[in-house]
Amino acid sequence: MTPSEWPLRFVPRRTPPLWQAVLITLTAFAGALLVRVLLIGPANATGVSATYFPAFILATLYAGPRWGWGSLALVMIAGIFGTQVVSSASRSGVLIQFALSGAATVLVAAALREALLRLDETKAAEAKVKADLIATEQRFRMLADSAPVLMWVSKLDGTREFVNRAFQDFLGVDYETALGFDWRAFIHPNDFDRITAEEAEATAMGRDFIWEARYRRGDGSYPWIRSVSQRRYLPNGELSGYIGVGYDVSDARRAQADLTRINDLLAERVQAALSERDEAEAALRRAQKLEAVGQLTGGVAHDFNNLLTVIIGALDLIQRHPDDAARRDRMIEAAQGAAKRGERLTQQLLAFSRRQALKPELVRVDDILTEAEPLLRRAVGEAVSLTFETGAPGAVARIDPSQFEAAVMNLVVNARDATPAGGGIRVETHACALRAGEAEDAPAGDYLCVSVLDTGEGMSAETAARVFEPFFTTKEPGRGTGLGLSQVYGFARQSGGAVVVDSAPGKGATVRIYLPLAEVRTDPAAAAPKAPAAQPHGPARRVLLVEDDASVGEMVEAMLSDLGHQVLRADAAAPALSILETPGHIDLMLTDLIMPGGMNGVELAHAAVALRPGLPVILTSGYTGETLGAAAEAPWPLLTKPYPSETLAAVIDAVMGKAA
Repeated sequence: MTPSEWPLRFVPRRTPPLWQAVLITLTAFAGALLVRVLLIGPANATGVSATYFPAFILATLYAGPRWGWGSLALVMIAGIFGTQVVSSASRSGVLIQFALSGAATVLVAAALREALLRLDETKAAEAKVKADLIATEQRFRMLADSAPVLMWVSKLDGTREFVNRAFQDFLGVDYETALGFDWRAFIHPNDFDRITAEEAEATAMGRDFIWEARYRRGDGSYPWIRSVSQRRYLPNGELSGYIGVGYDVSDARRAQADLTRINDLLAERVQAALSERDEAEAALRRAQKLEAVGQLTGGVAHDFNNLLTVIIGALDLIQRHPDDAARRDRMIEAAQGAAKRGERLTQQLLAFSRRQALKPELVRVDDILTEAEPLLRRAVGEAVSLTFETGAPGAVARIDPSQFEAAVMNLVVNARDATPAGGGIRVETHACALRAGEAEDAPAGDYLCVSVLDTGEGMSAETAARVFEPFFTTKEPGRGTGLGLSQVYGFARQSGGAVVVDSAPGKGATVRIYLPLAEVRTDPAAAAPKAPAAQPHGPARRVLLVEDDASVGEMVEAMLSDLGHQVLRADAAAPALSILETPGHIDLMLTDLIMPGGMNGVELAHAAVALRPGLPVILTSGYTGETLGAAAEAPWPLLTKPYPSETLAAVIDAVMGKAA
């Protein structure tokens, strides 16, 4: 503080108490009077004069503006009523001049006092701000140094303004050395290129820096550090640098690696468990198939043994009593009946396995049901009522009419057996649209639904789930083979549709057959081919018979000979081709579909026609599996086994008539 400033230091920052203000004012005036007495004598000491101005200043500065104005007023009063005026001017002029000068002096002193007070407040505020800033910085440093993460503040050029204690401890250096730390010298070589590229990309995109890398610690280790650097700005919005934190994520990295290994191990174990489950399911399916096959073969063996008993017994009696014509005729009729039942059994098995050779036609289902109604009523009898509600008179389906009639007959007979006397059976038809998965594996589309409903005792869920299994039946022995619904199932699936059972104990049963509606709706009577009219047997012909089964070959040869034809025999395709290559007339070739030697009947027929153009061919087979597709596309008729002599003769006459 300069010598000129020290009196201002004692200027009170607040208005002093009354006694202090009075004392200060009196002291100031006493000093002014003393000066006047010393200068001009006691006689002139009370007149108005400029010597009072310092007193005004002191009273205003140290006692307050009120005391300065009060002092000026007292002096003016004394001057007005006093007799001494130190001036050559008039009395009033001197007083006016003194009043103006005194007022100016008080105003300047008051302004100086206010300025001093404001300056003092400003200095006090600055001191407080400085103290707060120091305290804040101390708290920040204490907080930053106590944080378990690395913290730093850097400039735009990368140099650091601040690092915390954890930062220094990580590097193992002092504060000043840590400020000059260059991360590029401490990053792991395997992470350097990646982090440099990420930094360049973040800088170009204007993003904050976030990355994970391995940094060399002071002890030489390389822990994983995840660092986040955010931009910091000046109050004017200018970018000034970055503030960042970093923390050790080595444990998290190891945990992630362990978790990955655990996941991989779990995936391997889950895959192994799934494989074991698949193997178990496959074994279960194999066991179920074996059980079904065992049930199927047992049922087939039982029924065929019964049929063979009739046939063998009939032939044995004929052989024992060849001269008993009446007995012979009865036994022959019994054997033929048993053989036909065996044929129907075979057809039912083929229908269930969808190997049955169907002959689909465009038909109106309601018309077929109308024609079959008398037969169905006779099958039901009079104890149970049978009603028809056909609601799709214009609906056309492409199905085998005879197989459809057999399916409906099986459903009606099953319903009759399940319905007590006085109950009822209803057959309904209506067009409907199925959604995908609504009826077993039937695709979505338009269908004709044929329903057979009964008021019988119904079935449990377990029984309903097995009704389509071959030889499964709830009837007492001797009342059913268990193949009726199997035929229905095979017919529906082979026709492109589905069959569904809806039943519950005590609520009867409803079986619905869904048949795809035909896209072409023509007159079925016009579309259905007419059966060829019976023709008399034609002349004797030379027939090449190709049959690998010796017993069947002998029987068919006998049938052809009985019809008056000459027969050439071959047991495979190769011998048949040798006969065809040999000169000699052949009118017709009758060949089996399935033969040994690598060539089937269709292929043999093509080769035969190539050797002998225009040669009539008849295909025959007792199996209608995968080879049926080739036979259906071939231009030759297929004669299914077994067949009687009349059917063989009719087919030969039809083929030869067409070739003529």
